[in-house]
Amino acid sequence: MIHDRMIEVVARRFQVLGEPYRLRILLQLQRGPKTVGQIVSELDGTQPNVSKHLQILFDAGLVGREREGNSIFYSIADPMVFKLCELVCRSTAQRAARVHRLASFRGPRSRTRRARVLSVKGGN
Repeated sequence: MIHDRMIEVVARRFQVLGEPYRLRILLQLQRGPKTVGQIVSELDGTQPNVSKHLQILFDAGLVGREREGNSIFYSIADPMVFKLCELVCRSTAQRAARVHRLASFRGPRSRTRRARVLSVKGGN
């Protein structure tokens, strides 16, 4: 059984990952450590916005930071986040495929049935 405190921690992590801009930042960092300035230019963002999101990711334990001279480099602290993203993407794609198959399976039959009902009722 999962303890209540653990549920809160997991919910917080999902909340942090629920922001698309943070996911974009994580994808940039997946390629290797970067400074705020590098992330800003790659995402065409602003320094305050990127810094704010990096702090949230840092507080959640998803990114780490290390000073090198005058620069601070951010990197992935928990690579499992990409496995989680992969699972969610795969699940979403599978669900979309099922919905598409279901819609294409029901589609023509539903239109044909509606056309028959309208013709019986004298409609168009």
